[in-house]
Amino acid sequence: MAQSKITLIGLESFLDPNSVFDELTLPDGIDLETLKGTIFLRCQEFELLYPDPEFMRSAVKIWGMKNYWTFNKWVELINKQYDPLYNKDYYEEYEDTHSGNESGSGTSSQTDDHTRTDNLKSETDGTVTHAEKAFNDTNMQDISKDTTDGEVKHTGTQRDAGSLNGSYSDSKNDSYTNNHSYHGYGNIGITSAQELFQRQAEVARFNLYEQIADLFCQEFCIMVY
Repeated sequence: MAQSKITLIGLESFLDPNSVFDELTLPDGIDLETLKGTIFLRCQEFELLYPDPEFMRSAVKIWGMKNYWTFNKWVELINKQYDPLYNKDYYEEYEDTHSGNESGSGTSSQTDDHTRTDNLKSETDGTVTHAEKAFNDTNMQDISKDTTDGEVKHTGTQRDAGSLNGSYSDSKNDSYTNNHSYHGYGNIGITSAQELFQRQAEVARFNLYEQIADLFCQEFCIMVY
């Protein structure tokens, strides 16, 4: 008597209202019901590798955990925003930083040496005549004369000397940072827009749910028709 095979649909019917997917954890962006339906359609004719219900439930839980990172990356890539007709789209950021200091010092001096020479001379030259009247004459008669003849000289030298000394120092510090950013995008011309369109069409054929269903079948099904 031939032994009947246990399929996923048969096991799910046996477990109802529970499911082998009860403990499966999926990243945001993947709908569990859509995934379950895709897996049922993909695996419906294949015999399960683990027909025991409880073991199968634990195995599906572990399968989801080990593939969580991969599923999440697929979701991120699918939701990535870009222009499919551009083959250049990048950002550059760089920073210029400067810091420095400057200082200086010095001295200054000034010396004044000034000499002044004075030569002064004053002269006096004059005559004073004294006259009188006789008692019996109305005319004035000179009786004596005083003569002054003199000279006064002054010679001198005056010297002024002095000096002025000083010193100075100064310093300054400066620092600055310049941030630059650049966004380059567009078509650089090595690939035509038509070629980029064809490649985008190939990307659009990638189906997340079909990819996950295929992994499930490879993991849990005996894929013999």
